[in-house]
Amino acid sequence: MSRHFRHRPAGTRQHGAVAVAFILMIVLLLGFVGLVVDSARLFVSKTELQNAADSCALAAAASLTGANTEQLTQAENWGITAGTRNLVGMQASAVAIPVNSAVAFSRTLNGSYATKDAISGAEALEMKFARCRVIEAGIPSALIQVLNALPGVSIGPGTARAEAVATLAPSVSNCALPLAVCKKKDSSPPHFGYERGEWMQGRWSPGSETTGTYKWVKFPGYANTPDLDALIKGSGQCDLNNTSTVRTHEGQINSLVDAWNWRFGVHKNSGQTSPPDLTGYAYTKSNWLSERDAFDDFKARRGTNDPWNNQPSLSGGWNASTRAQHQAGGDRRLVVGPIVDCEVLSKVSPQTDVPILAWACYLMLNPVANPTNDWMGLEYRGSSLDPIPERFNCVTSGLPGGPTAGGPKVPTLVQ
Repeated sequence: MSRHFRHRPAGTRQHGAVAVAFILMIVLLLGFVGLVVDSARLFVSKTELQNAADSCALAAAASLTGANTEQLTQAENWGITAGTRNLVGMQASAVAIPVNSAVAFSRTLNGSYATKDAISGAEALEMKFARCRVIEAGIPSALIQVLNALPGVSIGPGTARAEAVATLAPSVSNCALPLAVCKKKDSSPPHFGYERGEWMQGRWSPGSETTGTYKWVKFPGYANTPDLDALIKGSGQCDLNNTSTVRTHEGQINSLVDAWNWRFGVHKNSGQTSPPDLTGYAYTKSNWLSERDAFDDFKARRGTNDPWNNQPSLSGGWNASTRAQHQAGGDRRLVVGPIVDCEVLSKVSPQTDVPILAWACYLMLNPVANPTNDWMGLEYRGSSLDPIPERFNCVTSGLPGGPTAGGPKVPTLVQ
C-alpha cells in the first residue's frame, strides 16, 4: 500500500503564523489605544478631583478665624458645600465628600490632622490648617477591558484621589466696608492707640459725617460700585487691589440703618433680604457692663446661633431672625475697614486722597434704630500690621500676597 503526500508551498505554511501575529498586533494596538484613553480619562478625573479638593480646603479655611467656638463644624460645612459643587466622572455627577472623614484640621501645616469630632472644644479654636481629601472610585478603563479579554485576567475599575490644604494668610487685596477707624492723636502703628477689645463708639449724623471714632469714606473706584447700602448688605467693596488711599464720603446716609441691622438679623416687617451673621446677639452698655472684650462671648454665641436679644430695644417694628436663619448665615459682624487720620480727612476736600495707615478688624456690637440718636458700637480686634497674624480675626476675599503682604487674611492654598 502506498501513501501519497501533498506538499504545501512554503508561503502557504506561513499563513497561520501571520494570522497569529496579526491578532497579537491588534491586541497590542488596542492596548496602546486603551492606554492613551485611560491616561486621558485619569488626567481628567485627577483635574476634576483637584478642583473639588481645592474648593473644599479654601472654603473650610475661611472659617478658621478663631471667632466661633463651633468653627470646625462651620468649616466642614463650608468645605463640603463648596467641594460638592464640583462635578466628577467627566462632569457627570457631584463629587462625594463624606462628613467627619474627608475634611481634617491641624495647628501646623505638617502636623497631625484630625476630623472635627476628634478635636476638643478648646483645641478647635487653635486649628489653622484645613485639609480635604476626595476620592473617585469605579473609573472605567478601556485598557482593562482589553486585558480582561485574555484568559485568567480579571482587573477591576480604577480609583483617583486628590488632596489640598489651605490656611489664612495676608492679602494684597481685600473686601472692606467703607467705614474708617480714626487713629488716635500722637499714636503709632500697628494699633494707632487702640487696644484689642476696646470699644469704639460713633453716631451717624444727617449729613456725611459720623460723630465718634470712625467715619464713612469712599474707596477708589467707588463710582463703579453700588451705593453704600448695597456695600453694607453685600461683602463691602472688593476691588481694592493694593488700595492705599480713601476720600471723605459725601451725601445722606440715614438709609444705611436697614443694611447695617440686617447683618445682625434685625429687620423690619418686610423681612430679611441679606444674610445675617452666625449670631445676632448684641452688646451695649446696659448688658455688657465692662464695655470691652465682648469677643469671647461673641464666639460662644456664634456657636449656638443666638438671635438678637432685644438689646438695645429698638422702636419702629424691628424683628429678630430665627436661630435657623443665623445658622445658615455667615461671617457678617467681624468686618475689615481702613485706619486713617481723621483730622486730615476732615480738613481736605472730597476730591483729596488720604493715606490708609493700616487695615483694622472690628466687631459690630449692636443694631441701631435712629441713626442720629443711637450709638453705633464697634470693638477693635486688631490691625493688619500686627506682627502676629493670628491676632487679626477678620478674614475677607482677595489675592494672597505671602508673608510680607499687609492686607487682611484670605484663604490660601499651601499644599
